[in-house]
Amino acid sequence: MADITHLIAQLAEHQYPRQDSTPPMQANSSNSPNSQLTPESRITVYVPDEEANSSNSPNSQPQHFAAPQRPRLSLEALYGPAGEVIRRLAPITEADPAAMYVQLLVGLGSLIGPGAWFMADGARHQANLFAVICGRTAKARKGTSWSRVRNVLLDLDEPWLTAQVKSGLVSGEGLIESFKNDADKRLLLFEGEFGQVLQCMKREGNTVSVILRQAWDGTRIAVLRRKDPIEVEDAHISLIGHITLPELHRLLASVEISNGLANRCLWVFADRERLLPEGGGLPDLYDPVVDLNTAVISARYRGQLERDPAARQLWAEIYEELSEEPPGQLGEILSRGEAQVMRLALLFALLDRCSTIGCAHLEAALSLWHYCCRSAAFIFADIAANPKSVRIHEALQGGPLTLSQVHALFGGHARKAEINLALRELDAQIVVENIEGSKGKIVRLR
Repeated sequence: MADITHLIAQLAEHQYPRQDSTPPMQANSSNSPNSQLTPESRITVYVPDEEANSSNSPNSQPQHFAAPQRPRLSLEALYGPAGEVIRRLAPITEADPAAMYVQLLVGLGSLIGPGAWFMADGARHQANLFAVICGRTAKARKGTSWSRVRNVLLDLDEPWLTAQVKSGLVSGEGLIESFKNDADKRLLLFEGEFGQVLQCMKREGNTVSVILRQAWDGTRIAVLRRKDPIEVEDAHISLIGHITLPELHRLLASVEISNGLANRCLWVFADRERLLPEGGGLPDLYDPVVDLNTAVISARYRGQLERDPAARQLWAEIYEELSEEPPGQLGEILSRGEAQVMRLALLFALLDRCSTIGCAHLEAALSLWHYCCRSAAFIFADIAANPKSVRIHEALQGGPLTLSQVHALFGGHARKAEINLALRELDAQIVVENIEGSKGKIVRLR
């Protein structure tokens, strides 16, 4: 799990400080990414003795990783008319601004449809996005975040919302049948119980995962059944799923990570933002909604967009970073960074009513992608499937332990190197501290 926390630090050290997502409600804080990595927010991770005693080892000094904290998207990072809607909603709702922002973007991308796109290495990319909103519990106000966004989309296009936003996905065949005869091939799948969709994917022969991956990749989706093959051309399918962390960790199979379904999604960690005993109010959204309506109408037949010269130069500078894939499970989940950033940049350009993708659109997209990376790192920062890691984690739930007590858990049947490895795999969940006045160390859960 060191990969996960290390990635958080890497992402935060990006060279474009103006784009970073700093915690909201901190008006005096710097917008620099490094402002989040103060000495107080770093922890010292346990370094195995074998490495620490080696003068040539990069671990001969204490390692510092960013503490895994709840990812936040600052209100300053919200871009364009969609961002303005969320800025006005944020103070008067318990819903997470990031969850509202991403869901609004998914809805707008669906509303625009297949008439605007960009090309990347021969592949056509439209503004259809997939997003999964994860909360610790059912009280994360995921449903509230969608209700707020749904009301905005209702003002923009009630017939589309009524006819083209559907729920209840159980099979790929059912998905195709649900709209194969519709003249309008835009479809926004809203799954408030995304765990049920993941459960369906576990059934032998179920084609949900295959069809969703086809839907994200291109405009044709098909199931080639022996007697009655079915397909839809020019499909423009978007997805919003809601799930709790325990459900996600229980139901998301490793195969859905390795086969690429997970990396087609933007992952958003949502939490209850504030307590409003009397409920939230209704802000004045007239101006930004009018701007969005004008932008959506003008974008529907915009055709192919390309990056302008300045954006091409910026793209060349950030492309290598986006192409880098961290090792392990998290790397598989974040392995479509280039495509995700460009789809977001396309959408931001369309909402700005531009005929080209500019630097501002790339920067806004990169800022949101970095937030989604931090969210994914937080969401999937679960303990590794190492039985020794599991044993230590379970023991620590009863209270802190000294390192000697940790070693004693295995009754002399585990080598020191194995225990050291287990501790390093748990660094997202534990803190190892020096015992004052002693050379010993104590381990506790965060």
